[in-house]
Amino acid sequence: MKHQLTSWTVLVYTMVLVVIWVFMATVVLNIAVQLSVEYEKRNIEISLANVIKTKWDLSMKYARDTNNTWSWFMDNVSCPNNITMSWTTLRTTSISTDIRYLWGSILCRWESAHNGNDLDFYFNSDYTDLQFAEYEWLQVTINSWSLTGNFTDSDTTFIDIITTGYLSIDWYDDDFDDDDYTIGSSWWLDYPDWYIDNDVESRLLLYWYILEWSWLYNVLWSNSKVNDYIASNPSNVNNAHVLPSIIGSSHLNLDIDGPFKAYLYRINKATYTQSNEIIVEDILEWVNQWAGIWYLQTDLSLASSTGSAYSFDFSASDYALFLENTWSGTVLYQITGENALSGSWVYLNPLNDTDPTILKHLWSHVFVDDDGKLIWDIVETYWFK
Repeated sequence: MKHQLTSWTVLVYTMVLVVIWVFMATVVLNIAVQLSVEYEKRNIEISLANVIKTKWDLSMKYARDTNNTWSWFMDNVSCPNNITMSWTTLRTTSISTDIRYLWGSILCRWESAHNGNDLDFYFNSDYTDLQFAEYEWLQVTINSWSLTGNFTDSDTTFIDIITTGYLSIDWYDDDFDDDDYTIGSSWWLDYPDWYIDNDVESRLLLYWYILEWSWLYNVLWSNSKVNDYIASNPSNVNNAHVLPSIIGSSHLNLDIDGPFKAYLYRINKATYTQSNEIIVEDILEWVNQWAGIWYLQTDLSLASSTGSAYSFDFSASDYALFLENTWSGTVLYQITGENALSGSWVYLNPLNDTDPTILKHLWSHVFVDDDGKLIWDIVETYWFK
């Protein structure tokens, strides 16, 4: 009886040890699984942060480069407004010129100033004075040291700038590149002849590179947060370019220098706006494309025509566009948006540069995991101008 009791005790003790071992193994396994999940999640977070920082670095650098060319706001000269031109039989007085942007040059013009012919004045290279006047394709030196002269036409037309009053402020930036992060001249004054300087290009372009044999790389993610951020920049509200949130149809122009695949996810805007939940409503795919500078079509191919171009309705849907590099070299890409009705460029880059000292950017990126789920992050970044 004693031997039987001992055996039973050993059996019970063994069973207790087995239960404890199984419990401990389960705990260890659960911890291992949890650590693995946390490790994978952490890697995703690090990857997202790195990609967002990379995009941010480029965007910030481009914004600063286009607005730090050391031109700033210059207004040393204005256009002459008291000019006389004479033949022996014809005299025209009180000629007044206006600043123009013509044929890639900045000049002062009075159309049909004398005998039905135009009169143009050109500035010197540093925009501190005039350099010469042009009449009937002939030129004569005109500046603050030489206010009169004769053209070498058959009538040796005489010109006289009565005063040096043109050496005064007219509120136009003289070199048309005032580095103030807006499309026009300082003091919210538009440049003439629909000229737009390059200060805002960083808010219109999306571009970077994709490393060799890369999996889906998110090159565009348009959503309510991004579009609201773009609309909150008062410099984006102008008569030249348009906000994505207020237009019903836009096209994307893709400039890419290597073979790639394209994938477009159309996402439910209302659900994401209300709960940050991404619900994919449609996925388009096109494979084995070559380099090109064309419009993205409805089948995600590239073509020079907009007749079958994909219509992006940024006001009604969110979109995530992915590119995959399908060869052994780095692929460079550039994306611009175009209003389907007016042809105006669309602001795609959520950059806020209205603060006099700080640049702000709402960068975002999306991953597609092995199960096809979208994993994303949005971060606002800052940098000094």
